[in-house]
Amino acid sequence: MRRLIALGVLLGVHGAGSPSRCWGQSMRTLSVSRPVASERFLHVTLDFSGGSLILMPAPAGMLYGMRLRYDATRYAPVQQYDQRTGILHLGVESVGGMGVRVTSRAQLEQTAQFELAADVPLAVDASLGASDATMDLGGTTLTELELRIGATHATVDFSRPTRGTCKAATFTIGASQLDVQHLAQAGCSALRVDGGAGRTTLGFQGAWRRDLTLVVDLAVGGLRLQLPRGTSVRLTGQRFLAPFDSKGFVKSGDAWITPGYDLAAHKLSVELKASMVAIEVEWIEQR
Repeated sequence: MRRLIALGVLLGVHGAGSPSRCWGQSMRTLSVSRPVASERFLHVTLDFSGGSLILMPAPAGMLYGMRLRYDATRYAPVQQYDQRTGILHLGVESVGGMGVRVTSRAQLEQTAQFELAADVPLAVDASLGASDATMDLGGTTLTELELRIGATHATVDFSRPTRGTCKAATFTIGASQLDVQHLAQAGCSALRVDGGAGRTTLGFQGAWRRDLTLVVDLAVGGLRLQLPRGTSVRLTGQRFLAPFDSKGFVKSGDAWITPGYDLAAHKLSVELKASMVAIEVEWIEQR
């Protein structure tokens, strides 16, 4: 998913900004929302750095909502929407050439809450810097997801099955910790994790709708796969230089597979492109 530049101006949106009384009057708050009209598609770009972020489905009748508490000495809020194209850009951008470095306690206490319509098809492109993120996309009509995180702890959940068909979900991480749960309910047939020195946990709980393909390309770090007992898995890799506990798998040519893989109704195919990543497979009870 290419990073898109939001077009147009925000029409019919109700917002309020007011200064906070702490941190030398540098903290500001902003709240905006927009009702659903005749939208058929929403392509959302989210940008946020230096704080805590929450993303969740919007209440019925709301197209999107945003509530920010931000450091006005370093950032300015972004709220752009073009109803003709369905392109939406929300978050913050740096001001005065100060960049996105975390240099103050006030900056770390920035907060953002985003809400996105569940009934409108969504393509989500999120870039998070030094932020702690909690994202729940369960129940949304997700068509594509791209998440880039820096020095971040990000938790992504598909707490309920998504609607429609998701083309792909891509996670790009730096020196980060990524925890994704209920991936079976994401509805994305293609999953990918790219990055440097991060630790990633991928949980495949939930209701399976189709076969899933996962590609992991990490330089170093750790990968934990949480698999409900009975999940049919095929695991391949260039080389396994890091430890790999093959309990629950049998060797089949250049792959490790679970017994009965070929006859399974739904399958998970995992391709590991990084040899120095420690792989841990945790067999769990279905939830």
